Formats: sequence, structure tokens, C-alpha cells
Amino acid sequence: MSGLLLCSSRRSEKPFLVEKDMEIWSLEELCYYLYENVFNLTDDFFSPELLEYLEKDLELEKLAKDLFLCKEEGNSYAEMVIMVCETANYYSKEELLEFEEHLKSFSMLSHTKRLKLLGDTCMEKRLYAQALRKYEEILAYRRKEACEEEFIGRVYHNMGIAYAKMLLYKEAEEYLKKSYEMLPAIDSIKKELLLLYYLSGNEEKYKETALLCSKKEQIEAEEAWKAVQESACIEEGRIEAVVEKWKREYRYQMQGSEK
Repeated sequence: MSGLLLCSSRRSEKPFLVEKDMEIWSLEELCYYLYENVFNLTDDFFSPELLEYLEKDLELEKLAKDLFLCKEEGNSYAEMVIMVCETANYYSKEELLEFEEHLKSFSMLSHTKRLKLLGDTCMEKRLYAQALRKYEEILAYRRKEACEEEFIGRVYHNMGIAYAKMLLYKEAEEYLKKSYEMLPAIDSIKKELLLLYYLSGNEEKYKETALLCSKKEQIEAEEAWKAVQESACIEEGRIEAVVEKWKREYRYQMQGSEK
């Protein structure tokens, strides 16, 4: 793990691989990992291998036994996470109380709303490919779980933004248009479509969409593009520099999606 963690418990002589290219060596590192990634983990995270590692390599026999009993009794995943964090004593009581409230709120969400929260978290981290997989799971699952039209419209919107960030303009247009059809009252979607056509150089569709927007909205869309251009901080080749920046971000989030 990157960064510096102050560990007061035993440090193992060998690491435990919690995910691809991610190792833990101590109870504090496990606690930190859970705290930062808890919404992205599945219920089977506390595997027999992890419990054995806690018991034998970190010499945490009581914790391993308590976690095993929790699994046997069908206790919630949130309880097991809190149990680890309380044993590690790495976070303050106030931080753990707030963390526990987040866990409870998350556990009360429907399956599709959990998936959206996970997808939104990936979006914030610029892991667009991972976010898209979560949103696609929602669309595949919605036959089993009734979803409000507004909810699906927002999923489509985020998918459109994710595709746009990945420079896949055709797919971005498809989902932003679906979103606008379901959420016509949200003016920002029109401006995002304008900006998309501006970015992709599609003059015909830009003019068509502009008819749906006020002059103010058109100006705002063009100003947004100009701001993007200026963020490249060079006089010549601004567009190329912006595209190169997005490509770097795309490569970054694609690397994250392989984990």
C-alpha cells in the first residue's frame, strides 16, 4: 500500500493480497483498506484465507475466531468491518461512528442503488470503465428490481459522461440523448450535448441541439469548451494538448479497471 501507516500491532513476515497489486502486512493496513474501499468490496471479502492469515500470520486468534463466528451466524458484512476497525484502534471513535452510519445507510439501499453509489464513486476517482460496468449491471438487473424513470435517467446521464471522458463520443451521445428523453426538465443535459457536439466537431447536430437551448445556454456551452482549451496552458496546439490529457486519464482509469 502507498503512504505511511503507523502500526502498533504485529507486522507479518509475508503479505496478504487483498486485490491485484494490493498487499497488506498488518491489521492497521487491513483496517485502512476496508475504510477506504468498503463500498467496492463484496460480502465474501472475509474469506477463509484471510481469516487464516489473521490467525496465523498476524497472530490475531480472537479476531479471526470472532469473524468466523460472525460468518457462521450470518451477521452483516458491516459488523465484520467495524469489528476489524475497532480491534485495530486506528481511527478515532468519532470517525468510526460516522463510518458505521455510512455502512448502515449503504446496507439499507436497494441492490441497484448500491450499484449506482459504487459507479458514482468510480466516476469521482476517474475510473470510468469500472463505473460503466456498475451502471450496466443496473440496466441488466432492473427487470428484477423496479426502478424509477428518474433513477434510470440519471444512470444514462452518468454513462454518457463516462463515455465522453473516454473520448467515445458516439456512445456518449447515445446515453446523453436517452437521459434527456427521460429527464427533459434538466437543462444541464442539453448543454452537455451541445458541448459534446462542440468537442466532436459535429456542426450539424450542434445546430439542431442549439435550437432546443436558449442563447444563454449556448454561450455557457461554448464558454465551457473555451475553459477546457485554456486549461492546456499553451498558446498553440491547445486542443491537441487537452486530448492528450484526456488520453492520459483514460489510460490511468483503464489500468485501474484491470485490478
